[in-house]
Amino acid sequence: MTTEENRKGYKERLEDFIALARSQKKAQFEVNLRKQIVKQSILPEETDNLKVEKDMYLLMADFALVGLGDESRTVTKIYAFGDINETDVEEKVIRIIANERLKTDYQRFRDTKIEYQKKFF
Repeated sequence: MTTEENRKGYKERLEDFIALARSQKKAQFEVNLRKQIVKQSILPEETDNLKVEKDMYLLMADFALVGLGDESRTVTKIYAFGDINETDVEEKVIRIIANERLKTDYQRFRDTKIEYQKKFF
């Protein structure tokens, strides 16, 4: 975030975007869900001084706040993470957890009259 954005009061949290949207006559979130693969480094003391990396994934949502004139702001929120080698059942459980967390944010959008299109992982 730049110094200019700080002066204008822009934040990088979803709560701040909801507050900004609440102050507008009409606001809308465009929702983009994604699964991103990342590497997790395991600390040497856990692996007999051998550095180990393993593949993990993050279930993330990008929320683009539109309806601010020509300006569009985006914030990303992580809803869950898991090991890339987990079973289908474990992955399904993690998706269910992520979707329940997403439903909570959708309820917050409804409460503040923010328009959005429901999407799930």
